[in-house]
Amino acid sequence: MKLTKTAIAAAISLAGLVLAVQANAAPAAPQVNDQILKQSIALHVNADGSYSETVSRVSQPLTIAGVSAVGHVEIAYPANFATVKVLDAYTETVTHQRVNVLPSQIFNQSTPTAVQAPFLSDGHVMSLLYSAVTPGAEVHLKYVETFRRPYLPGVYAISEALAPEVPVQATDISITAPKSMHLHYQARGPWHETRTSTGDMQTLTASAASPSVDFPPMNTAAITQYAPMAVLSTAGDWPAIARAYDQLAGNAMQVTPAIRAMAQKVADGAGGEVAVARIYHWMQQHVQSVNVDYHHAGFQPPAAQSTLARSLGDSNANVALLCAMLHAQGIAAVPAMISPSQRFVPYPGADPFAFNHFLAYVPAYHLFLDTSARYAGVEALPAADQGRPVLITGPNPQFTRTPGPAPGEVEAREVQNLTLLGNGDIDGSSVITSAGWRAMEVRQDVLGDRSGRRLQQFMQNGFYLGGKAGSMRLVAVRNREDLDKPVEMTLQWHETDAAIPGKQMALLLPTPGTIAGTLAPFTSQATRTVPSVLQPVTIQQTMHLHLPAGMTPEDLPQNQNTSTPFGTYTVNYRYADGVLNVDKQLQLTQFVVSPQDYPELHKLALLAVSSERKAVVLHARAGAATRR
Repeated sequence: MKLTKTAIAAAISLAGLVLAVQANAAPAAPQVNDQILKQSIALHVNADGSYSETVSRVSQPLTIAGVSAVGHVEIAYPANFATVKVLDAYTETVTHQRVNVLPSQIFNQSTPTAVQAPFLSDGHVMSLLYSAVTPGAEVHLKYVETFRRPYLPGVYAISEALAPEVPVQATDISITAPKSMHLHYQARGPWHETRTSTGDMQTLTASAASPSVDFPPMNTAAITQYAPMAVLSTAGDWPAIARAYDQLAGNAMQVTPAIRAMAQKVADGAGGEVAVARIYHWMQQHVQSVNVDYHHAGFQPPAAQSTLARSLGDSNANVALLCAMLHAQGIAAVPAMISPSQRFVPYPGADPFAFNHFLAYVPAYHLFLDTSARYAGVEALPAADQGRPVLITGPNPQFTRTPGPAPGEVEAREVQNLTLLGNGDIDGSSVITSAGWRAMEVRQDVLGDRSGRRLQQFMQNGFYLGGKAGSMRLVAVRNREDLDKPVEMTLQWHETDAAIPGKQMALLLPTPGTIAGTLAPFTSQATRTVPSVLQPVTIQQTMHLHLPAGMTPEDLPQNQNTSTPFGTYTVNYRYADGVLNVDKQLQLTQFVVSPQDYPELHKLALLAVSSERKAVVLHARAGAATRR
């Protein structure tokens, strides 16, 4: 969930929010573009530790869009320890003619990361372009990947989740391995397990079908949260994955004289949590982070010394460097494996590819640190890292969950002081305070590398794109560089034609829109069949609107106080001494809302969106003159 750029971008989304409410009728079912007729993925483990993965798949496009989806196939692999060979690739046309994929239609190239940072990845992508693909044809593919070693020492695993939007008529995954290995099967949903053996080899197979379709709407959980899924693995539990990773990463965190010297320089005499914060923030500013797909690169991190010398690494490499620098200061720290996807439950079984990102974990202070988050505070994880399953490696491996926002913390607060003029214009100022993960996103999305006139122009553009006429000015920014404190922005603006002047005025109460933007994805559907994802947050909005002399509101909107299992929403309107006061608060406390509880979320979203822009009618008392 991205942060609405506070008051600047709030008005931009309001028109769309109104349309979303109006579009509450059930939408037409999306079209199914393609399906999988048959699929098989088989791992074969050899006695020397090498293994192969054979993939066989028959796909069928059902529309022109489906032709584009299945007519171009990409196979990515780590070229430093694996090879790919296409065994069969052809189109069977609707008239049952076979059209082979020619060698000239197969291309092999390096991934962007392998080109830009070859010391991090040797990923290659093999692309196949099919001919004569039309709706109703069948696209056949069979290939084998041969690996000299597993991604993690001694761990062989395969998993599959059935995507709800793609019909699958039949699929299976399997592992064939020596009988000396233990093969573990865990599944969720309608999977079927079979075990066979021949000689000194054993085979574990999981089979399923998913012919029906469902199209998850906005802000639903990743399919690995709820879809039918099977995991076959030689690892019996998550600590086994952690111990296997430690075999690769232990030497990478070696403390060298250069690392020790840099850590001492950055800590500057501090110890404990202050040293942690200083070293972490130094890395955020001085070591660039790039994304790496570990299917392409493997899990072996480069030596921390080399990452320090290059000032560049992926999350795996940068976490190794951060841990080494903390070790140099006598502070224990270990890598932690995580996935920032919208998933808050573990895989059914232990699979290294349940994770695609690394954090550093400092047990003494229970801190998880994301080296790729340039603007995160030491105690404020990015939203994408919060509440996720995480595997802590090191001497005390543990499978747990990252913390959510600090209880009781107000992540977003805006206080507006407005004056309605007799000619219908509004003079306004507001103080916007963002804390925790919201502060990180404001620094990233709003402030970023903007300053001076460039920042002012950005703010004004947001004001105008929201359909407003007038002017806006950023007066002050506080704690912009202090990542461990809330960031505060003070704005001033003048909005013309906010109301039609006269003895009566109809005024839409100007509000930031942050609350409505947070809940808008849940307005278009009254029910859902899959889990919905929230970001726990507390948002407070306060408005003080000074009315022209002699003018009072005829009637105020109704106060609201709604409580649900996953959060509360309150709105209070008060008028006293010529000032209309509006206080709003949204507090969300859960990451996932079940389909059973979703109707309450839908009602809450409709309430918040509809009350975000309430109109009031102002009336001048007899004999009173409005003033400019």
